[in-house]
Amino acid sequence: MSRVSRCAAIMACSVAFVVSGGCGSSPTRFYALNGLPQGVGHTGGVARSGPALGVGPVAVPERLNRPEIVTWVNESMLHLADFDQWAAPLQDSLTRVLAENLAVLLSTDRAAVFPWPSDTPIDYEVRVEVTRFEGTLGRDCSLIARWFILRRVDKQTKAGRSSHTEPAGESYTTLVAAQSRLVAAMSRDIASALGAGGW
Repeated sequence: MSRVSRCAAIMACSVAFVVSGGCGSSPTRFYALNGLPQGVGHTGGVARSGPALGVGPVAVPERLNRPEIVTWVNESMLHLADFDQWAAPLQDSLTRVLAENLAVLLSTDRAAVFPWPSDTPIDYEVRVEVTRFEGTLGRDCSLIARWFILRRVDKQTKAGRSSHTEPAGESYTTLVAAQSRLVAAMSRDIASALGAGGW
């Protein structure tokens, strides 16, 4: 083998080692929000009936709607986790989990996610504007959002605000679990407003 060939072979082996070593030492971990268990909010019986819901859009700040999980380092600095990422866009996940939670809490199997087909029967539209949905590892995470409910039959609206805090824990696994609990808390706020009569 010539000197040039030996050098090329050594370089190829070095590149392969760096690539495989980098991938092996720092694998990307993917996380997803979880909804409420199916038994929560269901009062029993075989047939489920309830309002037809249209959930979304759910708007989130641009700083959060990215693959990397975002946490606060201090009051003015954010950290984007390169190797701890959302398995799906956060905006989509929030909409999906909120719809699942409301379906469970209101005992309905009619919860469509935005954008739904124009011929979908909808009794109530639920829209959400999230202003905060991050935290600090080892401290707390919080969810602050405004939500709006439109009752289609008479175009009446109701607005509300959710503000909840949970311990974040020391890892991204515990942080995401806390964020799932925060979405559940907001879901209960909205479900309570939907279940209240006289509006």
